This record gives sequence, structure tokens and C-alpha cells, in this order.
Amino acid sequence: MSAARLRLAALAVALLLVAVPVVFGLVDGRTGVLVGLALSGAVAATGVCAYVVLRRVEERLRVLERRVARAQRPRQQAVAAQPKLPKGLVTQAQLRKERDHVAKRVQDITNLFDMVPIRAGIPPLGLWTASADLLVELVDRFVETRPATVVEGGSGVSTVVLALAAREHGIATRIVALEHDPEWAESTRRLLARHGVAEYAEVRVAPLGPTSLADHHTPWYDESALADLSEVGLVLVDGPPEGTGPRARYPMVPLLHDRLARTCTIVVDDTARPGDADVVDRWRPLLPDFEFDTLRLDKGAAVLTRA
Repeated sequence: MSAARLRLAALAVALLLVAVPVVFGLVDGRTGVLVGLALSGAVAATGVCAYVVLRRVEERLRVLERRVARAQRPRQQAVAAQPKLPKGLVTQAQLRKERDHVAKRVQDITNLFDMVPIRAGIPPLGLWTASADLLVELVDRFVETRPATVVEGGSGVSTVVLALAAREHGIATRIVALEHDPEWAESTRRLLARHGVAEYAEVRVAPLGPTSLADHHTPWYDESALADLSEVGLVLVDGPPEGTGPRARYPMVPLLHDRLARTCTIVVDDTARPGDADVVDRWRPLLPDFEFDTLRLDKGAAVLTRA
């Protein structure tokens, strides 16, 4: 019981000590006063006993509270000593998952730099550019299959990495990147020159426009950019941008189908997005002799192969 409650109880007892004799005196004169005093004494004695008991209970509770606090202190200190979780991560399982993801990205970048001699700066991987794990997959298949012609939907770091791999591994190939943005195309050309591989890859400006596909209405690269291509053994589908329209990347396979080499690999980025995953599904009837596999990469990917 708190001190405030004890004071309130004492006040109530005092009022009883005064009120009882007065009430009895008014009712029955002197005899009433005596009876009232006797009752008041009994009430007072009871109040004193109750007060003593309550004080002892209160002291006992305080002792118990101190013991509980001492018992909990080591546990509280242990919890406080644990490492703080990063913002947005609320469980140890999530922390381990994030740690494993970071370790994977470090390994992907290390593998990439071991596979190709990157000696100059490149844009950050995995933001608006290809992720490191996609580039590792792309270079690995490029070196293994040694295609005569490579076609990219979009240009950038992937173009540079493929050109570096062609020079490093002595692969006689033709790398053609389709790019709808003239400024971005020029930026990729400068990046190729900075790395000393400008002669290994061609960046073609192909403005977005209507296609010859009757059932597709989203703009795609100018089809004339495909006119002189043949024996395409490796395709990277990483453009046009998603905001171009529904199934923006669909035309790559139907428009390039007759130009694909007998041994061919098609790598599709960003299949974690429903729209790009749907595009891959729509290609299945067009590529009955290809195997379709899903790659567990940072942005999701699919690989279609014909051996």
C-alpha cells in the first residue's frame, strides 16, 4: 500500500474517533458518549493493528521488489550487451540473411574481377546497371560458348565487361548493343574507350518505335538495327526500360528468332518483376527446342539455352 493510501486510512480512523462519540451523545446523552468512546477505542485499536500489519506488508513487498530487481539485472545487462540490429531488421534471422547477401555480393564482385581485367572505373553495379552476379553468369556463358555474335538489348557496363572478356580470352566475336538513348550510347562508347576495348563492341543507336509484330503495340528498338546480324549465339535482354510499356522486351525473340545460331543462349535480366517473367513465359511456344531455367540472382534472371 502506498503512503498516500495509509494517510487516507488514518484520516478516516480519526474522523470515526470524533464522529462516533458525538453521534452516540446526541442519541443517548452521557451514556451514549461513553458507549461512543468505547466503540471509538475499539475502532482505534483495530486501526492501529491494521496500520501495523499494512506497514509490515508494505516493507515485505519492498524487499521482494528489490530481490526481483537484483535477479533481473544480469539478464537486462546481457540483453543490452547484444549487438543492435540494423534499422529495418528486427530478428536475428533477418540479420543473418542480410549478412549472407552482403557476403554473396562481395564474392560475385571478386569473381567478376578475376574473370575480366577491369582496370578503370565502372558505374556502381546493381543500381540502374547490371548486377555483379548477372555479369558473372553472362561472362561465364560467353567464355564457354564463344559465340560468333552477341546482341544486347540496352548498353552499359555489360557491354564493357563482354568486350573485356573477348579480349582477355581471345574470342573472335561481334558484340552489338542496341541503345535507344543517344546520350547513353555515347556514354557507353566512352566507357569502352576508357577500358581500351572500343574495337570489340559496337553500340548502335536504335530509337524506339512501332514493330512489325501484329500483336505487340509497345515501342521497341528500330528493327533495321538487326538487318545485318546473323549467327547470334548469345543474347542479353536488359532493355528497353520497363516504363516503355507492357511487355516492353517481348520483341527480342520473335524479331531475332531466324538469326539465332544453332547453339544459343538467351539471358534475361529483371525477371523478379512480373512483367519480365511474363515475357519469358510468352516465348516458350516460339522456342520449343530451348531449355528454360530460372537463376536466383539479385534482380531475378532466366536463361534459355539450345545446345
